[in-house]
Amino acid sequence: MRLQYYVDEEGESVIGLWVPKRGEFIDVTAQDEQLWAAMLPDGKKMRKEIETWISKGAPDGVAVDMKGLVLSSALHVQPNTIACLGKCYAAHAREFSGEAEVNEPSLFLKATSAISSDLSMVLNPEGAMKLDYEVELAVIIGDTLHRATEAEARKAIIGYTLMCDYSERSYQLEHGGQWTKGKSCDTFAPFGPILVTKDEIHDPDHLHLQLKVNGEVRQDASTAELIMPVAALVAYVSQFMTLNPGDVVSTGTPGGVGIGMTPPCYLKPGDEVEFSCDSIGSVRQTVVQE
Repeated sequence: MRLQYYVDEEGESVIGLWVPKRGEFIDVTAQDEQLWAAMLPDGKKMRKEIETWISKGAPDGVAVDMKGLVLSSALHVQPNTIACLGKCYAAHAREFSGEAEVNEPSLFLKATSAISSDLSMVLNPEGAMKLDYEVELAVIIGDTLHRATEAEARKAIIGYTLMCDYSERSYQLEHGGQWTKGKSCDTFAPFGPILVTKDEIHDPDHLHLQLKVNGEVRQDASTAELIMPVAALVAYVSQFMTLNPGDVVSTGTPGGVGIGMTPPCYLKPGDEVEFSCDSIGSVRQTVVQE
């Protein structure tokens, strides 16, 4: 299943379910609880019913009325935890901290208040001078994981989306060195453009990620370059915290970030950022001064 989320002019959520036969998203807002139940590991029967309905072209489904809607976060439910991993790609570890070899990722949290309700823009915080970008594959968890094995983690994954892990580098590195400070400003966690359930992404370890700034390719890599398989990264996080249904694990970024350039090249108001994955789609955002 492929789900896209919108917000209307009153701030209410609208859910669209992609129907290939019709080439459009069908409004399934009223079926919110059923959709979430169908994505959970024990929701096979309900998931089968939805898939059958989709295969028939959703004959009684009404297309999403786009009037007054803005594309919103692809997260189905508000997570309790956004667990983020760093230094998961060797190229990024070298450019960020000069590490020649990384055997274990770093781990930090991103505030849930950073989740974007409007994917068209990212805010540059007042006084910020070092706004940076990081395209990442984000994993949505559907079952409780505590000290899980890789196989248990793989089974618990219900879907994937993209996140741009925006980072204000001075907040991150020059104010006591605590990463969460630079990662949690409002709009710094855009998830999108859609949530893709794992039945449609058979091999998350070979996905092509790309990020452009003003049309220039800055990041271009495959998840095959991760230091661990995606499910192993999820299992790794569960060694240090319990993950619950709805939680997110963001799997780190490849090389090409602004801080790694010579000289460093940070985002400024008016810049356009586009991050994408062939199997998930693309999000285009404009940097707006707060």
